[in-house]
Amino acid sequence: MAKSSIERLEWLEESRIPTVLAYGLILAVAAAVALETGFVFRELKTYELVLVIALAVPAGFLCVFSLFGLISYFVFIPSISTDGHLFSRVHGTHLLHPLTTSLVLGLLVLCIWTGSRVALVVWCLLFAVYCVQTYLILRRVRQEHLVNGVEGIGSNQLFLLLNLIIGGELITVAAGAKPLSPWRLEALPPETWIVDVRTKPEFHWNRMNGAENFPWGVGVIEAAKSVPKDTPVLVACFSGHRSPAVAVMLRKLGFKTVYNLNWGLLYLILLERGRKREGPFALTRAHRDPDRRGEDVKGISAGYITLSLLTLIVAPLENHFRHPEASALRETIGAILALGGLLLGFLSFRALGRNFRVFAAPRRSGTLVTGGVYSRIRHPMYTATIMTVSGYALFFGSWISLPLCLGVAIFYLIKTVKEERLLEHKYPRYAEYRKKTWRLVPYVW
Repeated sequence: MAKSSIERLEWLEESRIPTVLAYGLILAVAAAVALETGFVFRELKTYELVLVIALAVPAGFLCVFSLFGLISYFVFIPSISTDGHLFSRVHGTHLLHPLTTSLVLGLLVLCIWTGSRVALVVWCLLFAVYCVQTYLILRRVRQEHLVNGVEGIGSNQLFLLLNLIIGGELITVAAGAKPLSPWRLEALPPETWIVDVRTKPEFHWNRMNGAENFPWGVGVIEAAKSVPKDTPVLVACFSGHRSPAVAVMLRKLGFKTVYNLNWGLLYLILLERGRKREGPFALTRAHRDPDRRGEDVKGISAGYITLSLLTLIVAPLENHFRHPEASALRETIGAILALGGLLLGFLSFRALGRNFRVFAAPRRSGTLVTGGVYSRIRHPMYTATIMTVSGYALFFGSWISLPLCLGVAIFYLIKTVKEERLLEHKYPRYAEYRKKTWRLVPYVW
């Protein structure tokens, strides 16, 4: 019986059910608020106002930083062909969970501010699922640490919980390690011992020149025996969530100066993009498998398709149940946007002809299209979809669809960045074409 329970727990841990259920309940809370109150905010009492501010401030910070991390990941990180589970098992957990935390806090603010009792009941279910999800993540990370021999304060449950929800900056400081921003690397002496705790495929893909690799910290205790304790140490991982545990452990081993690289190599890659530097802290060139190009945008494609379909379903349903106040101006603008998007999409499809392809990677026999609508906009098909979905939501007066439309736009933005790299690699004239055109909106951007 015990074995069966453990197996079920492991299965739930590996599945996407908790995440899907959590985000389904997030939509349900927003829908309950819309149906019961129509997003009409009430006047708050003093203690309610204090509570709302106390919840809204951390929710806002977590939302901004987690969204920026997620967008940066998909824009700047190519597929790591030899270890495809890296995002879902390692980065996705630590980049997505703070966003989930911010949404849970933000929706509680919404429930209090609107006074929706039905939404508050649904939020309680959401919070229960969120707690289960957090427990499963901590359990998996803890097991990963035990397998790789990471012990001590760095594998403590409270340490891991705080690291998961708020990041490692505060707790590394409390444990004696020092957070270091990526732009301050040049202040470190050249003899700094650089400890990279990412997996071997990540380390092979891109790394600092002077770094040594200790996946999840395994082997670092043995290696530390031969390093003088007055040597400065820099511990780095990909997004700044695995390194704090090892940084604290090295501090406890007696190293006088231990730094944890804030936000990891992800933000260092952002800062170093387009620059060529030398030295132990300079990044090597990223490795990409040319036979697997375009695979890293499959998740992006699934994202904007899913959000677009949800908008098509949610907008009329919300209109039916909530009955928003009719506005001829709103409906007219929405209809113009949607119909204009459909027309632009048709013109784009016609201009592409046989070059049309759903995936980012161009056809092997394809040609660079610069005529028609492509003479002004490089990605008119994406602009068309964003216009159509946004106009559709506006026509129905759907509040719930607004974040879905924003998500569609963000996914397309990410895809344009990745796609342009592939196009520039295939077509020598693409760099010149890019200088003469706009990405999505003429005369704007």
